[in-house]
Formats: sequence, structure tokens, C-alpha cells
Amino acid sequence: MDVESGVFDGRYRLVRPIAKVTSGGYVYASDHAHTRKACAIKILDPDVGERTRKRTWREMEALAHVQGPGVVEFRDGGESDGRLYIVLELLEGRTLAGLLLAKGRLGVEQTAAIGVGVATVLSRCHERGVIHRDIKPANIFVTAQENVQLLDFGVAKLVDGERQLEKITQANSLVGTPEYMPWEALLSSPDVDERADQYALGVTLYECLTGVVPFEGTYGEVVKKISTTTLPAITDVRPDVPRTLADVVARALRRDPGERFESILEMRDAIRASVEAQGDAGIFDLRAPNRAARNAPTAADSPAAKVKAGGPRRRHARAPYVTLAHIDCQDGSHADGRIEEISESGVQFVGKRAFVEGEPVSVRFALPVTGRIAAVTATCRWARATRGSTAAGFELSNLSSDAIGEIRKYVSLMCAD
Repeated sequence: MDVESGVFDGRYRLVRPIAKVTSGGYVYASDHAHTRKACAIKILDPDVGERTRKRTWREMEALAHVQGPGVVEFRDGGESDGRLYIVLELLEGRTLAGLLLAKGRLGVEQTAAIGVGVATVLSRCHERGVIHRDIKPANIFVTAQENVQLLDFGVAKLVDGERQLEKITQANSLVGTPEYMPWEALLSSPDVDERADQYALGVTLYECLTGVVPFEGTYGEVVKKISTTTLPAITDVRPDVPRTLADVVARALRRDPGERFESILEMRDAIRASVEAQGDAGIFDLRAPNRAARNAPTAADSPAAKVKAGGPRRRHARAPYVTLAHIDCQDGSHADGRIEEISESGVQFVGKRAFVEGEPVSVRFALPVTGRIAAVTATCRWARATRGSTAAGFELSNLSSDAIGEIRKYVSLMCAD
């Protein structure tokens, strides 16, 4: 195995890094050295802790249980020279978290379609004895065709018939992201069941519709807010949301799990019915390509952004594209993050550093076809920050003609019928 040379385990050619693993390691866009079939491979560092190792094995086990539509395809996994790895389908699109960061919030129809899609996938997971336990926008992938795919089963709870499989978390420890965890999980209750996923999906839909989560903060802060604060009504934040849909989300967010839906399928049907009651029953075919959604407005399309940029922004077609990127700023600071969208004239960057409109920077990123590194100057055209992250659109200044051709080829392929 030689990760540095671009080949892993003698079989997988690493094209470009697309994500950094928090516990140590990277996810690469790759292809099989012999078949050339594209894939994504998560390779952990050899010195990751025992809990991370157990979670990685558990993720493989959970993925094997729930394979099917709506779950990222699990192709291979194991250990090579002390490095654990998982080989997955290479998805084209972006996470719901990235989409929300760019757009702020989604339309009612798109939100409902995502809710129905995720609930449908979760129903199969629950039938097969798998509770995801970390449903949130970062773990929901929206493909270029507007299908949803669930990611990251590393903290999933598995039950094999009457026998609960070995727990990978320490006794009384908390598992998940506090803003998306139900009351019973925040209190480390042993009775956490499928309704935890229902609550997390409710938080996700609330965020899609309003741009904020109901209760934000650390574990302790969220517990206090749930205990002492009334859930802010969606219609108070966004009056155009149908009351029927707002009521579905509010029920999923009940503190008492017994007051939520009987099952995730019941919640799915309620989401569907709430929007069909408004007269739009044709939005739920998530298998159908949705070319219009690829060009749905982002912060770059706002009237303010167009005026500041000197006119309409969409000179070239764009497509979802994920790769790690590094930005050097004129004040000597740096920013690491990822690109989530690309055109031959610009990129959308997601990271932690805040940018200001008109700020000049230098950007390094891998091109989408060959994986070659492009190093170009760029100008920030818009920026939007929320909950510790920033999305920014950069206009690229000095791309070479062959780099432009490579991006144009990729975008054309992604946007083809």
C-alpha cells in the first residue's frame, strides 16, 4: 500500500481528496486500478483510536444490513497495513448541509420531497434492525438527480432479532449531534428506539424550512432549552409554510416519544398528505431527474449579489462537484475547506473562515476529470455564514485553457439528460 503514490492496497487509484475524516484520515474520489470503475474510499490513519476502529467496523456491518435504494452503496472494506478502509459508491451531488448553507432554506415542495425520501429509506433500515442515530443535513446527500442518499452509519444501533449487538459506545455516553438528538437520547436513556430518527428528521425538515434549528448549542444547552423553552412554530418564522406540514414537523419534535408518530412510515405518509392537500401531488417521484433543481437559486442569485457583482451572475452552467480546497488570503491567513459546485468561471467554497465580497484570494483545488491541481487567483462574489460555517462564491481569474476545457467537459456531462 502506498497512499502517497496515489494507489491504495494495490487496487484503488486515488484521484482527489473529497473530505477529511474528523477522527483521522481522508475520503478520496477513486477508481479501481483494473476495472476503472469509479468509487469513493475512506482511508483512516493507522493511529486512530479503538473507538473509531469499532465504529468503522460497525459502519460496514450496518451498511451491509441496509443496502438498497437511498443508502450509499457499500462495495468493499477491511484493513490494509494497519489502515481501515471502506469503499463506497462515488456520489455526484452535495450534502443537504452544503445546500442549506448556500441557499439558507429550501422551498416547501423540495423540503417535503426530501422528507418523504429520507423517511422511506429509514423505514427499510428500521425493518432490518438498524437505527441510524445521526440523521442530519450533513449525513443526507442530494444527488444531481435530486435523489436522497443516507451517509455515515458509524453510530448506528443494530438489533439482530431479539439480540442487541455489542454496543460500541461507553456506558452512559452520548451518541449523535445535540441539535438533532431527542430528549431521551440527550438523557442517555436505554430506551432510545426508532423514534430518535423520527425526531432528527423533524429537526432537519425544520431547518430546511426556516434556515435554523429549533434548539442550538451544546448537549447541556440543548437539554435546558428543550426543558424550558416552547418549540418555535415554523409558521411564526415562515408564514408561507402550510400549517399541515408545520404540524407534521411539530409532532415529530414532541419531547415525549410516545406523542410522536407510531412509525417513520406514518410520518412519511403525513408529510406526503400535508403537501398533496395543497394541490401538488407530483413532487414525490425522487427517481425522476430534475434539471431545474440543478440551477435552483443560491445566495449568488440574490438581487444584492447581482448588483454588487455588476449584473447577472450565471454566465456559465454549473454542476455539483466536491473536492478539498485550500485558500490563501492577502492578510496571510489560510482557509481549508471543500468546493461543492463548479463552473468554468467560478466555484462555491464551504469552510470555517468568513470572507467579504470583493476579497481577492488564491485557490488550490483538484480538477474534476484528471485530478490535476489548479492554482488560481479568485475574487469573492458573495458569502453567507451560519452556525460556524461559511459558504462563499469565488470568481476564478486565470484558469488555463485546458483547465477550462476540463471543467466544461465535466459540467456538460453532469447536466446531460
